[in-house]
Amino acid sequence: MIVERLNTAIIQQFNLEVSMARADQIHPLASGNKYYKLKPSLEYAKDNNIKCLLSFGGAFSNHIHALALTAQKAGFDTIGIIRGEAQYADNPTLRAARNAGMKLVFVSREEYRQRANQAYIENLQNEYPSCLIIPEGGSNNLAIKGCINLAKDINTSNNNADFDVLAVASGTGATAAGLICGAKGTQSVQVYSALKDASLENRIKRFIKPCANQTYQIHQADYGGFAKISQPLLEFVWDWYEDTGILLDPIYTSKLIMRLIEQVKVGFFSRGTRICVLHSGGLQGWLGMEQRVVKLMGHSYWQKLERILANTL
Repeated sequence: MIVERLNTAIIQQFNLEVSMARADQIHPLASGNKYYKLKPSLEYAKDNNIKCLLSFGGAFSNHIHALALTAQKAGFDTIGIIRGEAQYADNPTLRAARNAGMKLVFVSREEYRQRANQAYIENLQNEYPSCLIIPEGGSNNLAIKGCINLAKDINTSNNNADFDVLAVASGTGATAAGLICGAKGTQSVQVYSALKDASLENRIKRFIKPCANQTYQIHQADYGGFAKISQPLLEFVWDWYEDTGILLDPIYTSKLIMRLIEQVKVGFFSRGTRICVLHSGGLQGWLGMEQRVVKLMGHSYWQKLERILANTL
């Protein structure tokens, strides 16, 4: 795990030590935190002679993309239960998944809402008896174990120097829960929700029940809703890239950093606080946003972004 020290003007102004854990650079196929979340499930499937992995996601799901590509390399068949219409099958995310051998099954939004319903899961298991069913986002107990190792890797990659704060963007809550459980007792975990989702706290609490003494806080950072982008967000992404040379994804880490910088400006963090922000990957998510980016920022912005992505993905 590479951990980079950041020295932007705003960080220097408020006398903070801010670093970024570059999980986006760990694995060429699995996107950032997805490597840690999926690895234990793949190991479990291999140990139990399971040949097929089934999971859920939207039309531009980082999880579906990462699962298809990593499972193909490991020799597994995959099935993706996809929210929405079959017309999405040729978007960049799902095209890559199909090319990796994933069978795509498109379901209505109404059916997709049943993805955590036990009876629905049992019916799917009966329909696909040879598959290990992995929840949306890869968020099961195996994923928590993987993300506990992520927290440990962040700390050891910093030559065991202590961070005071680990900051992470959250969707389903599994990565955040793993960091909370894996953090040192002296560290707090600041969780930045990319969704308008009041149930996130309860999900995290269920995941971290064995380590509930750890310190964490949840902050809203959806900026209009999950996967919603705006001109201010895109301007922030570009300014950050010019300051640091690090491209942020449009759904998670960009909103985490944007919210964190807002907090820095109002003194949320004490001077001298040592913060490590997780870059959780997800850069392939840009590929489904061309039309929206062009509408908000023009063709020149997209062309610059496209050149960066061509050297990244």
